[in-house]
Amino acid sequence: MLEIKNLYKKQNDNLINNINFKVEKGNLVSIESSSELSDVLIKLILDKEILGTGEIYIEDIKHSEYIKKNKKSIGVVFRDEGFYERLTVDEYMKYYSDIINSKVNYKDIMLKFSLLDIANKKIKTLNYSKRKMLAFAREILKEPKLLICQDPIFNMDKEGIRIILENIEELCSKGTAVLSISMSFKDTMLIGGKTYIIDENGLKENEDKKDDERSELNYKEEKDYLHRIQKIPAKLEERILLFDPIEIDYIESEAGISNLNIRGEKFPCMMTLTELENNLECFGFFRCHRSYIVNLQKVREVITWTRNSYSLTLDDKQKSSIPLSKGKLAELKDILKI
Repeated sequence: MLEIKNLYKKQNDNLINNINFKVEKGNLVSIESSSELSDVLIKLILDKEILGTGEIYIEDIKHSEYIKKNKKSIGVVFRDEGFYERLTVDEYMKYYSDIINSKVNYKDIMLKFSLLDIANKKIKTLNYSKRKMLAFAREILKEPKLLICQDPIFNMDKEGIRIILENIEELCSKGTAVLSISMSFKDTMLIGGKTYIIDENGLKENEDKKDDERSELNYKEEKDYLHRIQKIPAKLEERILLFDPIEIDYIESEAGISNLNIRGEKFPCMMTLTELENNLECFGFFRCHRSYIVNLQKVREVITWTRNSYSLTLDDKQKSSIPLSKGKLAELKDILKI
């Protein structure tokens, strides 16, 4: 449905660097991206920005040509939406339904998004979650072949998240191609589908979704203790996520809960810190403090503050600083050969 080939675009400090991906009919692709890159990518897809290099196709037609003739086939829910604030929810949905000559009963769509009970409220009185659901409801009136949504569940309440995820799933089941772009890694994982991360280095598929491509023979030739694949479980709402150790920046214990810190976000793990220490030691993790385990591959600096105070600076998204116990310093130096 949507295909992006070798797309390159530099705009101010924002760089879309030679990215390639497809969103097939009936499929969901979820991308983690900064807000700035998200804005640029959506503008490029909608032909509101000139391409640097590369090509964009929608239904095998160049996007600029497709949009001229099939604009109503594309639904877009932006991060920040503009509405006719003085209209009620019902008035707005009816008005939009009439404009696009929708074949769908707009009240049925309102029901799907729990908007009927606030049908007579003016839009200017709605909270963020309700406004986001109204934007989704409006775009679904189009029965879009392609839906692009920007931060679809960001800052939403639990009920709002459930409703939007259910409707995205239903759209895919009916053949709509859905592209979701979120600032939050956690949101990207929760939305699901085929997940990617985009930054100035390009686009890469989320490691948690990839199969281990190493052959059994090559795998056995690695260090003896690396004899099995280890996944670390974490809970996100009603889902259990399984992370590869290399994805974890560090782990911290808070109020008895072990939190996996991954790309600047926390995921509660069902294992204790001691269990995690035992399971992850062979993957290069180090118990640097009674409340912290760190992925040594992510350590950028060892900082001495005073004779008794040390910390580790990580090369992660947040440039995190975590404590290093004085008693662990000698052990760390031995491991790192320093």
